[in-house]
Amino acid sequence: MTDAIFLPMARYRVLFETLETVRLLDYPGSTWRGAFGHALKEVACTYPGLSCQGCPDNSQCPYPPLFESIDSGDPLRPYIFEPQAFSGYFPPGAILSLDLVLLGWLNNWLPLLAAAMQRLGERGLGQREPAHLRLVDFQCQIDPNREHWISVPLSDPDESDVQALQPFCIPPAPSRARLDLITPLKLKSRGVRIQPDALSGRELLIALARRMEACANVLDTLPLTPEPDQWFHDCETLIEGRELAWLDTHHYSNRQREALKLGGLTGRLWLGGPVLARIWTWLWLGQWLHLGSSTTIGLGRYAVRAAADGDWPRSRPPRRDSALIKIKNRSIRRVDQA
Repeated sequence: MTDAIFLPMARYRVLFETLETVRLLDYPGSTWRGAFGHALKEVACTYPGLSCQGCPDNSQCPYPPLFESIDSGDPLRPYIFEPQAFSGYFPPGAILSLDLVLLGWLNNWLPLLAAAMQRLGERGLGQREPAHLRLVDFQCQIDPNREHWISVPLSDPDESDVQALQPFCIPPAPSRARLDLITPLKLKSRGVRIQPDALSGRELLIALARRMEACANVLDTLPLTPEPDQWFHDCETLIEGRELAWLDTHHYSNRQREALKLGGLTGRLWLGGPVLARIWTWLWLGQWLHLGSSTTIGLGRYAVRAAADGDWPRSRPPRRDSALIKIKNRSIRRVDQA
């Protein structure tokens, strides 16, 4: 049986034509995010001479909650940039595509976001030598269950059929699944980054629960994950095989004005055991919501599907240790997995 869930979440695809050569030398998620932030501020700002904090329209403007630092901690940013091209040279006339996942209230600002994308092309992509682009199409994946995209009219995005979004149909849980990491997955345990051989089923479930808990703040129809004792039961059986490696990439920090390391786990996992069926709904939705840190620039993206017969690597057991894990206000004592 397939479960249908209505979520205020959609994936959009923005197509640009390059007007001059574009060079993507490393993972460009941060570059896209930075260029979009500058463009959005230009098209949204009604008082260009004022700071965001002193602006009388601050509470009605989408820019501050999306890009400005907020004193009340680190709130969820309701967007995820998903570059389709990670690196390469693109001559004039080539097509560059960018996917953008919008969560909750941000979907209501589609006309302004489309205008910001147009302005991004006019300003150019990149810090040192911006390459100018021309916005040629702005599409919405109207049905998240298949490749059904519609063009959003750039002249009047309000006239599109975006409001006719279809529900997310969760397929039945398979007995075994394969999870392919599309972009590096950044996970930490007690402040230390998790290495390929050290990732355990429990740590994967912690990352998934934390991500769902954060996204529930803007997705009010997102199902709640089970209580910790149910969520982590038999978690040591979840990862049945792995082919993981560590990949270091870089991104340019405009604030720090230097290139910073941006790395994480790459490869694939084979999942099974009794816990798989219990977490399947959230694991499936994570294909839109991503996992780990730096999700706004596209890290932690993955695809999950039923594993075919014979599709298995030489498995390695998950790490066995003990630790105190906290998910918000709930503490779970990890038991030895020996």
